[in-house]
Amino acid sequence: MTVSPYVRAAGIGAVAGLRSFTAPAATLATGGNAWTGLVTALAAGECVADKLPFAPSRLQPPALIWRVVSGGSCGGVLAVREDASRVAGACAGALGALAASYAGYGLRRYLTKGLGFPDTPVALLEDAIAVFGARVATST
Repeated sequence: MTVSPYVRAAGIGAVAGLRSFTAPAATLATGGNAWTGLVTALAAGECVADKLPFAPSRLQPPALIWRVVSGGSCGGVLAVREDASRVAGACAGALGALAASYAGYGLRRYLTKGLGFPDTPVALLEDAIAVFGARVATST
């Protein structure tokens, strides 16, 4: 089954909405980039920092802007790899990041505040979804 490059771009954008450095780490890794190790370390650090009680909301302007930029950049790269429009891929990635930022925040808040699940297991599940999503979005 052939998946549209723009669906992949939106998917990697959604990953950025959940974990902003996981999307670039996966995108760089599949392209064989020299920066892969550093960005992967940043992604791992983000996964740890996300569980800390003082971690800022992903919906605060600096974090949200970074997620949209990350998703858009990665979406554009994935689109170009499939000979599709960089601009359309970047737009799909940015929209995916924006949507997933709000959806991830809402779901995590509902599971922890609404249903009373502990935050750490919910955050670990979100990590797993981001990593799995990155793998799916970057596989050809």
